[in-house]
Amino acid sequence: MQSHVKHNEFIARKTIWLLVAVALNALELFVPRIPFLPWLKPGLANGITIIWIIRFGAKDALLYTILRSWISGFYFGFSFLTIILSISGGLFATFMMSVAWKTLGRRGMLGTVGMGIIGAVFHNAGQMIAVYFVLTRNTSVFYQIPFMGAASLVFGGIVGVIVPVLWRVLNNGEISRISGISTPLKDYSARDVVVSLSILVFCISLFSVSDYRILLMIAAAVTIVVSVLKRNVKEFLYPLKFWPIFLFILFIYLGFSYGKRIEYIPFLTYEGVNIAFSQVLRVWTWIMCGLILKQFRFNEIVYSFLEKIYPSHTETLISGILALEYFPEVIGYAKSRECLSGLNFLKRPFCSLNGFTARIQMYILSFLSSDNEQG
Repeated sequence: MQSHVKHNEFIARKTIWLLVAVALNALELFVPRIPFLPWLKPGLANGITIIWIIRFGAKDALLYTILRSWISGFYFGFSFLTIILSISGGLFATFMMSVAWKTLGRRGMLGTVGMGIIGAVFHNAGQMIAVYFVLTRNTSVFYQIPFMGAASLVFGGIVGVIVPVLWRVLNNGEISRISGISTPLKDYSARDVVVSLSILVFCISLFSVSDYRILLMIAAAVTIVVSVLKRNVKEFLYPLKFWPIFLFILFIYLGFSYGKRIEYIPFLTYEGVNIAFSQVLRVWTWIMCGLILKQFRFNEIVYSFLEKIYPSHTETLISGILALEYFPEVIGYAKSRECLSGLNFLKRPFCSLNGFTARIQMYILSFLSSDNEQG
């Protein structure tokens, strides 16, 4: 893939917005997860989605959502599973918020609070549907509906309230001083494409394997392959970073399964234990396959594919490339004492969020300007 060089302040602005969104995702990592609702979180980055819809339109916002989910997953722990859950909820929410804005928002009949609630409701709905088809195939998963509905009203309303705050901060940066941006991407080979597609097909094919003994051998083999490729024995334990998902799988299958009861543990069934163990091994394999995909430049392949689907949205695609490149620096700063100093999210949540976003934006502007001067 060739290097892109553009002289457009919209690229800088979109890059900043993308990086702020994933920084907000990183901020949410400090919020403790509920074990049996591991995907439940405030969704602060949806505030950026609302702004993106209003400023750049629905189609560009859908592309932004894909890029944001991809970048967050790429650095926070990429896996076939987490990307599906993130994109399914994000795209469903972005689409419905875009429809709501076009039909009601532009006429003054819907504000940012309403859009925030709509986004939260459909984000949770999209994820729940994906969880059912990908993780459980057990209708008991829908026990979450009351909890997710209540959370959508609360968190969606909060996100809607902070949108004006984010709008003021994100539109106050000195973007115009950045005149040239270069975004090199490493080339990928035909081998990388073949291997990546083969891994994706392999991941999907695991749905058809139900014997836990076969899945155990597959999981062990893939884990060994990853450890050899990475030359790091610690990779054996990498999937444990996703322990809330494994706990959720065990809860669903062990607590809501039918069949022959185990004599000394009457609340468990042989069928439930078998299915739970099989699904844990399946998800373990998917997570490990994500590490192999990174090894074979799957990220560059995805961007090339998106470029063909969105030929007239080059600015947003380049912003995604830049955001992916600079993301480690931004996250390092977002977690630093320098960035968090003086902020108290419990006592002064809105003021602290405003300060956090402003600091992140100024930091991104500083190194984008520095790169521009060096170029």
